[in-house]
Amino acid sequence: MRVALLADDIVNKRGLLAEHGLSLYIEHKGINILFDTGQSSVFCHNAAAMGINLQNTDCVVLSHGHYDHCGGLVYFPKTNKYPDIYAHRQAFFKRYKKSSDEYIDIGIPWRLADHRGIQNSLIYNPGMLNPYPGVHLLSEIPCSTDFEDFPKGFFIKQSEQMTVDMFYDEQILVIETDAGLVVFLGCSHPGVINCLKYVKKRFPEQNIYALFAGMHMEKASPIRIEMTISHMLKYHIQNIIPLHCSGIMTICEMKRFLKERCHVHVAGDVIKI
Repeated sequence: MRVALLADDIVNKRGLLAEHGLSLYIEHKGINILFDTGQSSVFCHNAAAMGINLQNTDCVVLSHGHYDHCGGLVYFPKTNKYPDIYAHRQAFFKRYKKSSDEYIDIGIPWRLADHRGIQNSLIYNPGMLNPYPGVHLLSEIPCSTDFEDFPKGFFIKQSEQMTVDMFYDEQILVIETDAGLVVFLGCSHPGVINCLKYVKKRFPEQNIYALFAGMHMEKASPIRIEMTISHMLKYHIQNIIPLHCSGIMTICEMKRFLKERCHVHVAGDVIKI
């Protein structure tokens, strides 16, 4: 497996760009998966600079319906049509974050109705899908830990009413390999350990070998960071790559305790599993 980081919040290579967002290009056993598209055309720019031809993409997975993960989809360099696009229906709901008394739009910054090509290529995930042998998509992740709450201050607008966003649309990409499961998370809004526990529930006989994840822990409490690291050790995950919204302090703590198991990577890097 080869994973190229096409978009992330940090970059350190000449000629490449960074933005607040995430996009990964995954090559595994002849299948090419684009996992998220960042918020703009940055992923296209970086792919070209890295020698990656996005027209070879077999499918696109949208982890959840926020601008920094889906905004770039309209810049995808399609030829005749888009590849298959996997998403949960709620990804296209209107999404907001509340700051003070203001609701800030953080949803997908384009209308699905304006992009027929995307509509025609969409495949909705009802909860679990198996698009290719050994490739799985899980959504509607339950809360099963006592130290992770769903993020507060996020809302969905339905029928002109604001309701709390429970992130049912968040998709986990799970790929089976000879070494174990490789798990990909966009933002882990339901909680990274909630997500991992759900993976273990669905694949009880398999170990989690590697985790690529935005973890949405920029403001996580010390106890939550400690409990998160403890569970990662409990699951014996050999390779942990925190990305995007994981938070600098969280990444530092993970590196301190997980040592060689934690790998710090940025836009432009390529990781081989």
